Amino acid sequence: MDDVRIAQIIVDNKCKETDKIYSYLIPEDMEIKIGCRVIVPFGRSNKKVEGYVVGIKDSIDFDKERLKTIVKLVSNDIFLSPNMLKLVAWMREKYLCYYIEAIHSILPSNIRIKNTYYYELNNNIKPTELLKEGYPQIMTEIVYFIEEKGGSVSREELRESFSDNALDKALRKLLKLNILKRLQKLKKQESIKYEKYIYPANTINVKIPANAKKQKLLLDLVLTDPGIELSKVKKDYGIAQETINSMLIKGYIRIEEKEVYRLVQEKLPAEERKILTHEQTKAIKEIKRYFSEGQYVLLHGVTGSGKTEIYINLIEEELRKGKQGIILVPEIALTPQMIRRFVSRFGDTVAVLHSGLSDGEKYDEWRRISQGKARVVVGARSAVFAPFNNLGIIIIDEEHESTYKSEIRPKYDAREIAIKRSQIEGASLLLGSATPSIENYYYAINNINNMRLVSINSRVNNRSMPNIEIIDMREELKSGNKSIFSNKLTDEINNTLNNNNQLILFLNRRGYSTFVSCRSCGYVAKCPNCNISLTYHAKGNYLSCHYCGYSRSNPVKCPSCKSSHIKYFGIGTQRVEKEFENRFRSIKTLRMDADTTTKKDSHKIILDKFRNREANVLIGTQMIGKGHDFPDVTLVGIITSDTYLNLPDFRASERTFQMITQSAGRAGRGEKSGKVIIQSYSPEHYSLYYAKNHDYVGFYKDEIKLREEMDYPPFSHLGQIIISGYNEEKVINAAKESARIINKIKSRFIDMKLWGPSPAPLSKINNRYRWQLILKNKTERGLIDILKDYNDYSTSKLKDVSISVDINPLNML
Repeated sequence: MDDVRIAQIIVDNKCKETDKIYSYLIPEDMEIKIGCRVIVPFGRSNKKVEGYVVGIKDSIDFDKERLKTIVKLVSNDIFLSPNMLKLVAWMREKYLCYYIEAIHSILPSNIRIKNTYYYELNNNIKPTELLKEGYPQIMTEIVYFIEEKGGSVSREELRESFSDNALDKALRKLLKLNILKRLQKLKKQESIKYEKYIYPANTINVKIPANAKKQKLLLDLVLTDPGIELSKVKKDYGIAQETINSMLIKGYIRIEEKEVYRLVQEKLPAEERKILTHEQTKAIKEIKRYFSEGQYVLLHGVTGSGKTEIYINLIEEELRKGKQGIILVPEIALTPQMIRRFVSRFGDTVAVLHSGLSDGEKYDEWRRISQGKARVVVGARSAVFAPFNNLGIIIIDEEHESTYKSEIRPKYDAREIAIKRSQIEGASLLLGSATPSIENYYYAINNINNMRLVSINSRVNNRSMPNIEIIDMREELKSGNKSIFSNKLTDEINNTLNNNNQLILFLNRRGYSTFVSCRSCGYVAKCPNCNISLTYHAKGNYLSCHYCGYSRSNPVKCPSCKSSHIKYFGIGTQRVEKEFENRFRSIKTLRMDADTTTKKDSHKIILDKFRNREANVLIGTQMIGKGHDFPDVTLVGIITSDTYLNLPDFRASERTFQMITQSAGRAGRGEKSGKVIIQSYSPEHYSLYYAKNHDYVGFYKDEIKLREEMDYPPFSHLGQIIISGYNEEKVINAAKESARIINKIKSRFIDMKLWGPSPAPLSKINNRYRWQLILKNKTERGLIDILKDYNDYSTSKLKDVSISVDINPLNML
């Protein structure tokens, strides 16, 4: 047994065959820590790859000559704490992903080393000589291209000019002929920002000419405010670089460059501590009692009941103990409001993490957190991985939202991650919602999975819940009203605007119309890549696919029969906006959907405009239907409540109830009472009935009976396998083979059921055909074991198709 230092390393190579922990020799002069990043040689070619140190041993029971040696230490900072490494191992087992996929989920993307390959000419080969040899023309073109670029180009540059398949084949041939050589270059992506500051230097014998006013101003500024930002001096005081250079040469000033953080939150005045209501005080007391018993808590509070103030109080207590807190919100649109509340209470100790930040901002916020300069994190799903080392509490607001579930590998659920992280780190966990998920409410009232229920049944200061009225749009049509606005909604809009109040119009679809069809032959404009109708966008007069991004101009005549009888069906936010503006011409509106929020900070800008009364009408999709608090909103109009009801999903009724209740909750949150108008073609549906009466418990009782009868979650666990590919026949064959494999495996599990194979509800996306299999099992452990066995088999046996496995999917499309 050799006495050596051995590092156990996970390499950054996303592949099943390499999804293991490797051993490397640590050079004698290298000091490394568990959790740091290194560069190691990997594979037969010894290509340089990044790796993460997950363990260190001082001996091995085999010949050390068999081991390769670490090449370089990237950074000795701890990027993965021991607790995070435990989480990585758990995610790999739970979500059937690779080690490195779990690590990539946890760390900011721009921390990783960028691996770039360059191709250089190896000999003095002339392209004309290649042509004489009779090689394919693309080989000559590649050599010409590299010559023109100075003899060296990156693979990315080549891909921009040549098709992938032909390029790869030609490059292999050129390398084999020794005409080209391939070089690997590793580059750090993270960018630390530096700012220059001006300080006084030798100011004893300063002699500034009387006419050098800018030099005198600069000296006064530096003496008054030593360390003033150079950028501020130039921008705010109009001092040119030449003046600064002159003062530097004379030795009157000196400049220091310092590392700075890109702060993403604005400075706000301190918020006065709010007096808690009796119900809030009681709820906090109950929550703390359950926390002290090691239990998780589901806080069910009606809209406007002051859940955020409870969150703030609980995090404040953890900070007093020297601990840290994470608050999750379901999407970026809700982040600005939550940030405002927390920053006004906790100042610059608050960090923000979400996908709307630039890579530099994410990196800086991540560093502020890991260095202990931030103690509270507000963010979307990925903020659950915030690198705290003394975590006290995790709070998940609007816990019912499906956006907490990742749709890409690893398909993790932030709620499950929060539960596991709280177990590993001994932190408390609170989930809050006015419309809890059926599963978590069931667990809480039955004390399953260590969860308890705390309820708040009234709004702050006993404000009344909004009055909800359901309008049968079938009757509107019979009476001759073909508008998207019912007569009742039109009347209420007029009343609201006449009283100088604000209103929200909610629709869960963006665009102008949901599809375009020919009334002569029945042709429907569809995406050529997906089996989905194209959505018409009036602004720009184009059709687009909301799944793959394909777009085309709007046809004037039917492409099939050449008829001009083109009609736009369905309703989108653009159409609501246009019809509203046609009917209420002088009223300023704002629209908030995926099309209007593509730019940085666009969510915040739109919401701030509405909050500042720059418009009295906000039209939008689901991003405006939850969490927001606008005291002057007295009317909410839900243009159509049937969107979710028509989806092939057992959660359709639950999502309809949640959507209506959350949207309705935006009305009457201030001193004025609120009203909600729900327009529906299915007004008799039980989800609408219970939403109208603000009766979550009644809805839950009906829904849980149906779930139990059908053996749906929480009475079972579901798994989904999606097989996709460009060749439909290969996809179908792989789906059938998958069913055969599953049926063979499931014989070991009495309760396991299999549906399919069958085409997925969205049977073609981005030119890929999609088939699915659905599995159901009483226990999650059994389901994971089945899918793990299937994964092991399918990876090696099923070729030319992509396979996606999801444990407890929330999106069944």
